Amino acid sequence: MIKLGNKLRTKVALRLLGICFFGCLTGYFVFDSPYWMAGIWTALITAGLFLETVKYVDKSEFKLTSFLQALRQNDFAVTFAENKESDDYDLHRAFNQLNDIFKNLRSERESQHQLLEVVVGHAAVPLICFEKESGEIFLVNDAAKELFGLPWFQKISSLKKVDPGLPDFLQSGHDEEKSTLKLVLKAKPVFLSVASRHIVFNDKKLKLVAFHDVSSELAVKEAEAWQKLLRVLTHEISNSAIPLSTLSAYIHEMITTAETENRKLSGEEKADLLESLETIDRRSKSLKEFVQNFRSVNTIPEPDLKKVDIKELIDEAAHLFAKQFQKENIEFNVDKWTQPLIVYADKSLTMQVLINFFKNAAEAMSNYIKNKTIHISVEKVGHRYVNLHVIDSGCGIAPEDLEQVFIPFFTTKKGGSGIGLSISQQIMQKQRGDISVRSALGKGSVFTVTFSC
Repeated sequence: MIKLGNKLRTKVALRLLGICFFGCLTGYFVFDSPYWMAGIWTALITAGLFLETVKYVDKSEFKLTSFLQALRQNDFAVTFAENKESDDYDLHRAFNQLNDIFKNLRSERESQHQLLEVVVGHAAVPLICFEKESGEIFLVNDAAKELFGLPWFQKISSLKKVDPGLPDFLQSGHDEEKSTLKLVLKAKPVFLSVASRHIVFNDKKLKLVAFHDVSSELAVKEAEAWQKLLRVLTHEISNSAIPLSTLSAYIHEMITTAETENRKLSGEEKADLLESLETIDRRSKSLKEFVQNFRSVNTIPEPDLKKVDIKELIDEAAHLFAKQFQKENIEFNVDKWTQPLIVYADKSLTMQVLINFFKNAAEAMSNYIKNKTIHISVEKVGHRYVNLHVIDSGCGIAPEDLEQVFIPFFTTKKGGSGIGLSISQQIMQKQRGDISVRSALGKGSVFTVTFSC
């Protein structure tokens, strides 16, 4: 690379030294020498050098300005003559070299952009890239066009034709955040997993959104859930129907035998009859209660979401169990946090969830004499979620039961209905939240309730 700055500085410095030398010589000839006529010539030389220096600097500045202006406008067709005899040879050569470098960079960038368009265009995953502020589409591939049934669209607002709330949904997503979206495409309900990421390109703030059709995966999970539910329903109904059928047959046979033999029932037979009828009555009531519980699972009201301080929910639910915890020697403690954590929740429904968790935690330690604790901790996850952890030191849940605890009517407790956790999960999902669990036998359980904030 040519050291252009040193050469330009040298040429200007030589001219300035010449101006100083002939200027001093002019002063000597005019004031301190009888050869004042020579002073006129040296003065002319000084003036000439000064004008030539100004002209040289202006010329170089003009060429530099023109070159930078051409670069700014991406005009790389401008070239400068490289005449070795010219004073501007080094400057022109440097300009041409820089011009070639920028031309190669632009060519490389265009090649990369074309390659990106080809790769994105042929990607199987639907992709949309748009400018965050204006909503203008920067890049969209064929898979996305086919997914939404739009052969061409210029702005993200065009997706209102697919669903009125779709543009706002895409604008609001955060980086690395995955969410599920349900749309009706081509008269068919489709579930999409949506992931987004913000990028900066050419000083533009862009948002890249990727879509993944998870309808088939959800259908498989839904089928599995139905199969598990049917197994539980079959088990519960069989537990009631088989004894009822057996006892009914026994009673029918007893009465038929007595009528055939034309005799009255003996005292022992009457006692068996009464006992059988009582058993039938108990199982019938149990089956009726099961049906009522089944109805309650399917009739959860729509939540009225409002901003609520999560500490207020915890304190109110804990107050209901204060006497029970004291009586059963259960240590109840809550982590402290400085800032209020506000979540969106239906207070009444959420209280039902917390009461169910506190009740389950206490029951998990019912066979313990000491070391009975319930610990509550809260953490904020990103900008949109708050996790509330209910940690107990109870008996824990077996690994094979963990996947089934949220299935309606599944229970590991004697006399339990098996609907508490299922209803709690449905309540939280209706509130744009969720419930998860971690547990180990003999070490307790951690139930995590996720709220939107």
